[in-house]
Amino acid sequence: MTRRFYDIKERYNLYPSHSSSVLGTRNTVEQIMDRVEEWNRKWARGLAWWHLRSVNTTLLDHRSIFLPSPERRVLVPLCGKAVDLKWLYDAGHTVVGVEGVVQPVLEFFNENDLQYRTDSFSCGTIYKTLDDRLTIYCCDLFALDADTLGKFDAVWDRGSLVAIYEEDRERYARLIRSVLAPDFRYLLSVVQYEPTPEFSGPPRNIPTNLLRELFGDVCQLEVLEHLTDDRENFAEVTLMLTPKY
Repeated sequence: MTRRFYDIKERYNLYPSHSSSVLGTRNTVEQIMDRVEEWNRKWARGLAWWHLRSVNTTLLDHRSIFLPSPERRVLVPLCGKAVDLKWLYDAGHTVVGVEGVVQPVLEFFNENDLQYRTDSFSCGTIYKTLDDRLTIYCCDLFALDADTLGKFDAVWDRGSLVAIYEEDRERYARLIRSVLAPDFRYLLSVVQYEPTPEFSGPPRNIPTNLLRELFGDVCQLEVLEHLTDDRENFAEVTLMLTPKY
């Protein structure tokens, strides 16, 4: 294994203003725009601390069980400009990302020298490579549904569930469950810690029991890795969710 503990606490010591524990329902258009604008400001100010410049090692280490056959259809929610998208695309898979902020979407295509076309739809803009194998929906994640997205053989969730608000988790789980193909693989990377008044994320604490509540009736959960930091009460946990027959 090549995995190393992702030092979340150190990241937030560098950027303490990122910590947020905002509560309340966010269903109106104005609240959705406020939510997207918060992330837009971080990208615009160069504070996208979560963006990795290389392919995520969790994805590399577990690719053989996550992608057991070629030409899979892969969803990457809240994808930013993750280089994982290009790696999956180069491996021959059909890749669909969802991102609320336009800046990282444009940077992704430009930095990877990928030609693309755009299409407008009711919720935002769709960016597609010319061969239609890589698509990014630039819109609010919760504006999408299974009819729009279709079904997926695989979901790679490295910074999505940990980023959304607590009150949105059940909606998120319903959306993910609705797009899973019969023989799906859902690779999930989360952090686990004891929230405090000083720090409660994002990334937010995602206990394994919470994942069982959200997905356990349709998914079998397997913990692949549990990496801890001896200096702090933080753990990075990798799980594989598969069909529960």
